[in-house]
Amino acid sequence: MGGVGAIIGGTAAAAKNIRRVKDAEINREEAVRNTIKEAAGAGLATAAATAVVGAVGATGLLSLVGILAMATGTKYLWDATTAPEKAPAAAPKEAKPKKETKSKP
Repeated sequence: MGGVGAIIGGTAAAAKNIRRVKDAEINREEAVRNTIKEAAGAGLATAAATAVVGAVGATGLLSLVGILAMATGTKYLWDATTAPEKAPAAAPKEAKPKKETKSKP
């Protein structure tokens, strides 16, 4: 099942990345890396979810809910651990108080 998840996740990522390349948001290399990362994450999430639900022995609606919950959690963790680090935002500069000028009488 992990292979099916990887194919579906990779296809969805490829479609999104094709648009991003056309809009010049990312280059081709970034699109390929992102598509591979998304396919791997979706495959891992699907494999983990089906393995856990199968081990528990859930069937029917409970099986579907279990797969959705496990796959969502696994993919969330995958995205959190593989996300590129963001540079810290620069702190806004504080406004300097204006010097008071005394008017001469």
